[in-house]
Amino acid sequence: MNILFKLEASIKASRSLEDIATKLSEYLDEVKPLLRRGAPAKAEGARIEWWSIDGQYLKLRIVSDRYVRAHDALLRIRRYLSEKLGREHKIGIRGLIIDKYLIEGLPKADYSSVVSMAGGMATIRNMDGYSVIEFHNIDERDLENRVIDRIVSIALSEVKSKPAELVEANLVPLGYTLKYTGEKEIEFEGDVAEFIVKLGWAKRYPGRGQWILTAPITSLLNAIKSMIVDGVLNPLGFEEWMLPKLTPLSVIARMPGYLDHLAEGMIYCMVPPRREDALADFKRNFITRREVDVESLRRELEGPLYVLEPAQCTPFYQFFSGEYIDVDEDLPVKVYDQSGWTWRWEGKGVRGLERTIEFYRLEAVWLTSRNDAVELRDRVAEESYKLADKLLELEVRMVVGAPFYMSSEEAGRTYVDISSPEGYPTVDLEAWLPYRGSRSESEWLEIGAYTCAKDKYVRSFNIHEVKDREVWTGCAGFGLTRWVTAFLAQHGFDYDKWPKEVRRKIGRLPNPPRTRSTRS
Repeated sequence: MNILFKLEASIKASRSLEDIATKLSEYLDEVKPLLRRGAPAKAEGARIEWWSIDGQYLKLRIVSDRYVRAHDALLRIRRYLSEKLGREHKIGIRGLIIDKYLIEGLPKADYSSVVSMAGGMATIRNMDGYSVIEFHNIDERDLENRVIDRIVSIALSEVKSKPAELVEANLVPLGYTLKYTGEKEIEFEGDVAEFIVKLGWAKRYPGRGQWILTAPITSLLNAIKSMIVDGVLNPLGFEEWMLPKLTPLSVIARMPGYLDHLAEGMIYCMVPPRREDALADFKRNFITRREVDVESLRRELEGPLYVLEPAQCTPFYQFFSGEYIDVDEDLPVKVYDQSGWTWRWEGKGVRGLERTIEFYRLEAVWLTSRNDAVELRDRVAEESYKLADKLLELEVRMVVGAPFYMSSEEAGRTYVDISSPEGYPTVDLEAWLPYRGSRSESEWLEIGAYTCAKDKYVRSFNIHEVKDREVWTGCAGFGLTRWVTAFLAQHGFDYDKWPKEVRRKIGRLPNPPRTRSTRS
């Protein structure tokens, strides 16, 4: 049986729509192609089954398959009508009201974890041969925040054997849950950033999104890092390299997705001329007035010529650039780098340790044959999941990941084929942060990303195989400051209640430094 999304909703306008019923009919005809956008050729997408006008409300019933889900279709209709009604009739859209939403045709399974995670937003009914999800008390914000998609993804992940229609298509949205640890007992619900400052474990640096980490939190970070190296990377044959963190623009230009999609998300570096009289005005102003004369700096600095490394794996590809390798004799090459920070310019979007400008990351990267590249991605991801679940005792899930440059709206419209591991390039490991809200409504924190880049970087960096055989790369990023955030968010700050293996790694937890606010 096909999975069907059945939605009844109302779009509220700023005034009555009765006098433009004919025009509305035209607009709803015009919107039909939008309701199929993104669906395969043989799929229906979404359709408006019926509609009516009740004063300032446009009432709709939308039925769809899984390719263009009914709630996405509703948002597309709202956007289209908002433009048409505003421009041609000076009528605004005041909101959406969800009257009824059912998802029918799910295979029968134990969905108790779905109901628990939904927190009263959904119930499951078992029918003759299939199950139905019915949503309650959902609003426009829930649709825009992809709450429905998360619940559906979790429901589908509970199915042990997929129904025939899913096996045939194997298309799922980005963010689809592949694996979930299940709910864990949570010891703490406070905001991690507030507590690390209060306890002296960390202090904000004057630069935006930067932190000074003191001994206790550094010990925890190093313990988790050691567990990843010893438990995940070393057993899989990875070796440690040390990679530069200051990257020339000419090199970052060879990294697909960065200067084209992330140009505004990097930190650019300028350099002074190397001569004795360089920056003379700047130095004189500082010596005499103790002023930082930025304008005189700008006049003499050259560039920008570099970026602070935003990816960490860039120098690895540059090492092999222009070189020849033999698949049989020279590969695989599997390395990791734990030598320093990574930088992304988040602007005003920084928060706590989970979203920073300067973050500490462990990066693994590999150059292998085609088959080994995909298999290694999955093995690193699986071992990371096990470590988070069993040793760190974290509540995490594995999801189909989106590219770093893709917006959440675009990701929600993108479907990938999971019939084979090559069908989806990235797997993300996400952790629940209790202080952000409920499991179903809050955004989970990505703590790891595991990617098979196929031959993208091989081509971009001009890496050759002696017999022109396929060579692929992959990488795994462990955001260690995010792992620490997830750990403290779920386990709290009582060291005696931390998981046994973490306490064994740390031994004695150091005390934070003492400071005083006054002389007394």
